[in-house]
Parts: sequence; structure tokens; C-alpha cells
Amino acid sequence: MFGSEAASAPAADDREMIRIDAQGFHRSTPATRSMRWREEWSWDEIDGFGFSFKPALFPDPWFGDYMESEWFFIVSSGSGPEKIHFDVTWLDIDRLPAALAENMPDIDLGKLRTGLATAARGPQHYEGEGEWLAWSRPKRRRKKAAPARKPRQTRTKRAG
Repeated sequence: MFGSEAASAPAADDREMIRIDAQGFHRSTPATRSMRWREEWSWDEIDGFGFSFKPALFPDPWFGDYMESEWFFIVSSGSGPEKIHFDVTWLDIDRLPAALAENMPDIDLGKLRTGLATAARGPQHYEGEGEWLAWSRPKRRRKKAAPARKPRQTRTKRAG
């Protein structure tokens, strides 16, 4: 659910809600709601977007270890870059939200398709583990601080 339709929908207590719109990325989960963690990032705070195929954090009780597919945003945080992962079922590579393309004009859909094709080989395709970064913000130049000036040394005349 994206756009204004999602903005007006109440968040159910037991499910994840994702929204990508003109304002940015919004993710709400039972954990983020109960712990009052941050749930919204503006486009200025988003530094990357990609796809991840990695071992699941918890094994399945019947089938054991498996790989999981997730999209991720890289966002700025006080402690440095942070990845915000969300389930692969939220986005369709062939119908990405317009706001994503508008705010990431150089997004490399080929990289995303490569990651999705790798994941399609199945949840036990452990050799396929990887991340495919499809867009990253160009590095922002920081202003260099002016070099510190050395204090002037005054010369004293020698008595002579």
C-alpha cells in the first residue's frame, strides 16, 4: 500500500506497514511502534537502496536454515549509515513506486534483477548470498576548514 491511501490507513498492531512517497520512506512494525523507534526518513536522509539475499536470522523450526530476500534503504543516522531492511514482497521490480524513481534517477534496475534472479534459485541457495546496491547518493562534499594560521612571532632586538 503506497501513497495517500497508505497515509490514511491505520497501522495494525501485528503487521508491518511500508510506504514510499514524495516525502520519503516510512516503515512501521510492531517492534518500532512498541519501542517508539524512528519510522520515517526523508529523501535527504536516504543514501542508498538495494536488495539483499542472506541467511535468515532464525532457522525455520521444520526445515532448518534458509536464505531470505529483503529490500533495504541506507539512511543517515547519528552513529553513521544504517540499513533498514523490509520484506521482498513489498515491492514489485516491474511496478516500483514513482517516488522511488523520481528521487533515485540513476537507479540500476539490472543490479536488482540480478539479485532477484539469484534469490529465485531457492531458499537453500546459500552460495548466492549477497547484496546488490542499485543506487547510492553521490558523495556530498564537505567544506574544508581553513588552515589554522600560525601565530606571528615577534622578534626582539638583541642588546648589543
